[in-house]
Amino acid sequence: MTRAFMVFLLTLVPLSLLLSGCQTKAKQGMPPLRVSLVSPSVRPMIHYESFLGTVTPLQTATVVPQTSGLLQSVRFTQGSVVKKGQVLFTIDPAQMRASLAQAQAKLAADRATARYNRNLVEQDRPLAEKDFITRQSFDQAESQAQAATAQVQADRAAVEQARLNLSYTHIVAPISGRIGLAQVKTGNLVIANQTPLATINQIAPITVNFSVPQDLLTAARQVQQQAVPVPIDDEKAGRTLAQGALTFIDNSVNAKTATIDLQVTVPNTNLSLWPGQYVQVRMPVQRVAQATVLPVSAIQQGSTGPFVYVVHAGKAVDQPVRVLWESGADAVVQGVDQHIRVIFPLPARLYPGAKVELAGAGAATGSHASQRGKPA
Repeated sequence: MTRAFMVFLLTLVPLSLLLSGCQTKAKQGMPPLRVSLVSPSVRPMIHYESFLGTVTPLQTATVVPQTSGLLQSVRFTQGSVVKKGQVLFTIDPAQMRASLAQAQAKLAADRATARYNRNLVEQDRPLAEKDFITRQSFDQAESQAQAATAQVQADRAAVEQARLNLSYTHIVAPISGRIGLAQVKTGNLVIANQTPLATINQIAPITVNFSVPQDLLTAARQVQQQAVPVPIDDEKAGRTLAQGALTFIDNSVNAKTATIDLQVTVPNTNLSLWPGQYVQVRMPVQRVAQATVLPVSAIQQGSTGPFVYVVHAGKAVDQPVRVLWESGADAVVQGVDQHIRVIFPLPARLYPGAKVELAGAGAATGSHASQRGKPA
């Protein structure tokens, strides 16, 4: 090491000590930070956990024809709300009317035959009693009369069937709900019990299906028994779309996933939920009657866990807290006295041991007034 370099080092060391001393002195000479204090609020709070849910219609009906024929007309607006019993499609009724007329004509002919055979029996009865005709001839006439009567009954059934088939040419909505696209256009041939014509979904009320871990089964049963409202939020925006009631808990836990299926029924009068939509179901899992609530922004994360700043002897002191859960701008905490006051909002240069002074008497006695959480 050269003599010149040693001289340089000897000159540099005092200079660095001088700079360090100046920084320490400057830091100690900084004016106190002006802070405000808030007290925790104590109120009932509910802890919600969010789960992905799928909106499903309460009922779904696929409209199919019950008789074959040419589709004559579509009598609804696609995508509209239809009522149960409303006429949706008509099939050309000409063939069904002809079949009904044919069945009615056969019924009339067979009635005449049955009437003639009954008259023969009545005429032959006294002759048979006096042995003017053989017993065998009389029994044969009576048998023919009974067969004719049975044929009339069969004809009546055929007429009713033909009349029913004619009514099937007017296809009505089996349920009330919102109808989709017409799957077949007019002029096409439709086959009985085969050709799907349209689908109707009942969407008011509507259901939301989701699953929760098995350790929340007790909480879910309490929600169902106590009829606690279950909020339904938009999957991405986070805004609440509706509220429903937990109406179904599956009778077994899925052994593969260790989850249980639940279902919420929503009135959906404003049609805010749509079949197939993904949503966030916020299920209440815990209720605290006297919860200690602080602003989320007042809580800091340290190497040993979360903490808040309190004022002691004119300095900011960190005090550990336990955060049970966060709800919007609020945090439910444990480990702080309800009468304690914490620094909020937090100045940018605040650190443990920093000198602080209260911004004013009004701020010193302020309380946490944020109400944007989820009170019970």
